[in-house]
Amino acid sequence: MPEINSPMRRGGRLRHQFVRLLKRLGYREETFLVLLACLIGTLTGLGSVGFTKLIHLAHDFCYGGVHHSGLYGGRTWLLLILPAAGALLVGFITYYFAREARGHGVPEVMDAIARRNGVIRPRVALAKAVSSALTIGSGGSAGMEGPIIQIGSAIGSAAGQFFQVVKHNMPVLVGCGAAAGISAIFHAPIAGVLFALEIFLRELNFKTFSPVLLASVLSSVVTSALLGSNEAIFPILSQSAYRFQWYELGNYVVLGLLCAAAAVFFIRLLYALEDLFAWINVHHIIKPVLGALCLGLIGLFTVYVMGDTRLREPAIFGNGYPLIGRCIGASLPEGTSALPLSVGVLVLLFFLKALATGLTLGSGGSGGVFAPSLFLGAVVGYAFGLSLEHWGIFPQLSPATYALVGMASVVAATTHGPMAAIVIVFEMTRSYHVILPVMFSTTVALAVAQLLCRDSIYTLKLRRRGVHFETRANTALLRRLTVQRVMQPRCTLVYDDTPLQEVMQKAVDMELADFIVVNHAQKYYGLLVARDLRTALLQPESVPLLVAGELARTNIPTVLPDETLDTILDKFARLDVNSLPVQSSHDEHTFVGMITRTALMRRYQQELEKVR
Repeated sequence: MPEINSPMRRGGRLRHQFVRLLKRLGYREETFLVLLACLIGTLTGLGSVGFTKLIHLAHDFCYGGVHHSGLYGGRTWLLLILPAAGALLVGFITYYFAREARGHGVPEVMDAIARRNGVIRPRVALAKAVSSALTIGSGGSAGMEGPIIQIGSAIGSAAGQFFQVVKHNMPVLVGCGAAAGISAIFHAPIAGVLFALEIFLRELNFKTFSPVLLASVLSSVVTSALLGSNEAIFPILSQSAYRFQWYELGNYVVLGLLCAAAAVFFIRLLYALEDLFAWINVHHIIKPVLGALCLGLIGLFTVYVMGDTRLREPAIFGNGYPLIGRCIGASLPEGTSALPLSVGVLVLLFFLKALATGLTLGSGGSGGVFAPSLFLGAVVGYAFGLSLEHWGIFPQLSPATYALVGMASVVAATTHGPMAAIVIVFEMTRSYHVILPVMFSTTVALAVAQLLCRDSIYTLKLRRRGVHFETRANTALLRRLTVQRVMQPRCTLVYDDTPLQEVMQKAVDMELADFIVVNHAQKYYGLLVARDLRTALLQPESVPLLVAGELARTNIPTVLPDETLDTILDKFARLDVNSLPVQSSHDEHTFVGMITRTALMRRYQQELEKVR
């Protein structure tokens, strides 16, 4: 319980003042959620800029930038030292400061929504930002999207906790932070909204859509204003060189199958390596170092065996954006690796990148899986396109287009978020000419991937913990309904000193099962349930000696008419009763009805049938 003068109490009082002001102006209480979403979007945009600069600072220090060489400078032995040094620091941060910052972040956010009503410790944002910057900047194979989602979600959760927002609205604020993070890091406000709705909230209505949309837009605006630009991450050099032809549909079916297999392989490999490092009996701080040393060996392999450039870090290090840009025909930054991209090299890069990402994240490093999924999709699609081009069957074929389609397909197959995958690839490239093959191949890839692996790369981690996020997502239907819509207005009160024989006679005459027990001051005492009455009948000699208060269950809470049904379902799951007393919102001494488990489940089934 927060102290009287604690920041949370002050935030709660501030929220009440805002709500009263909004009501005077003619707005509903839900408007405060919209204002809070604007605050979350702004803060996440600022956090995204700081996080990005932190990554660039770490990367430039280790491997150099446009104007300087950094520590690496072509000294290949540092490919072992730099990732290991970064991993050691990450191990200290995640072990002593916030263990939720390990891994790719999104499952931890989903876990917080499923089991803690969206409550995330504020320190997670700082720990995730620093540990991910160290991981990615020192060469770890991971992306920025998982960390920024966790950072934004932590900001959203912290805002909700500070203002003491009711718990069924906390997931919406977490979704606002996630959408704002995606919007800021990828310059993709539409994809940010879709990602939050598809992955976290699993519902679409005005109450959830409006806050998430505003948070995503404001985050993108803040980021663009601070960085001075809002250009595509992968600007395509030739926007009109490719025209989709109907006879290529078969090719995109095959590409969808390949991307599904690639996604499932990546998911299985990631969790197999996570299990391997969990089995290794060393301190948790050392495990990321072991993974980084193995990553360094892969880096040495790409330099000496594959002929990757020695002037900059290997192509499989970091987020892999330079090689993605080469595959899809985007403009490339100075110093990009000149590794020749034959089909054989691309296939090898696929396995090396998947292994590098599994070692980085499975050992306890911090980063996202979205960028590695883009990398894997790009190399699979480009290799397939080069093979088709080599056979010469299809005129005017563009391998870069197949790489672009492969990116969306692998992302959809790994995350099980097809709409977000389609839109995010479009917003990252601003290239509309491939939208038809992207939509088609993505659908094929997702359908096949779900047959091969029912869980996404996010929900599999939760299922292994015993958390079923789909069940939590289905209860979103119940958040739309309140107790008042389902309760039975009929209820009977008895005093705590009422003889049990009199209560039993009322149960027979009025055909009632449960009774609300109050004292003579009309204050709620407990609930007398039918099961306890039947148990008392097994010892009829004791019935004349008992009163209602002796059998009443005093641990049964009352509920309010405006409580949402998802919270009531949670209470029924924890309590061994079939009904709960409904107390008036205006007078704690007045009871307006009862809500039963049967009525709630019947309404739940009706709502499920509406969306099927």
